Amino acid sequence: MNAFFDPEPQTARIQPERTFIEQPGDLRSETRMTIQTRQAQKLVVGRKSSEHVEAIIGLLDFGRRMKLIWLSAEADDPFADWFLVKIEQSLADSQALIQAKTTWLTTRLGEIEGFDIQVAQSLQPLQVPIYFQNPFGYMGAYLIADYDALARSVFTARHIALIDRAVSEQLLQVTGKAIRRTFNLASQWKFTGVIRDDVLAQNPNALRAQGLLGECPEAIVAKTQRAKIAPVIKAKPKPSAVVVSNTSGLSGRENPDETQGGEPVATAMSTELSSD
Repeated sequence: MNAFFDPEPQTARIQPERTFIEQPGDLRSETRMTIQTRQAQKLVVGRKSSEHVEAIIGLLDFGRRMKLIWLSAEADDPFADWFLVKIEQSLADSQALIQAKTTWLTTRLGEIEGFDIQVAQSLQPLQVPIYFQNPFGYMGAYLIADYDALARSVFTARHIALIDRAVSEQLLQVTGKAIRRTFNLASQWKFTGVIRDDVLAQNPNALRAQGLLGECPEAIVAKTQRAKIAPVIKAKPKPSAVVVSNTSGLSGRENPDETQGGEPVATAMSTELSSD
């Protein structure tokens, strides 16, 4: 769990003073997430697998896996880009489902005339500092925050006999399942180290990746379809043509590295790397 927590407040760290001509350091923010229900807490930490119980991917594990997918998409892995598209769509679908259930329940709570109903709140909510190294981790956190608010409304409505237990359990189950399904998508991705050039060439690396993850859609490979929130692709620098110059004035020799008079002929070679 501590992998995404900032163990020390930023204000407590003493940083050396920087001069005006130096560049500013990296930006870092502190974010805290408030959890008020046990149902939302379980979605944060997940569940480890055991002999008869399958593992459940929680928010923290989701954020770790999304970091790897994000970095791979940044390195021009089309399969990582493909999963970003699928996970982004699943996040949007899950959020829309939670909002629809919340709107329905809020309407029910407002139908009772003569009552001012306050949604229940935890007497001791959890304040969880979180830090993710990619935007998708925070998108998952927003999803759980919405689910936490819905759960509080569900328990309030059931307590005042506005809905029965079966309805309340159905509301929490269908929305919680949507979140778990979204988080589980991240666990289906496997690192292959493949880049788009491999897929276009259909080399052994690409065929191996396709065997693990399926055939990547053409729109993804062509970069015409990417997630709305996707990293900038950082292509590897390509070496320019090697220029060989003969500094000994030995024109016409087929091998400039041959020796003359027992001394090696000096050869100058320069390779320039271009980067975006």
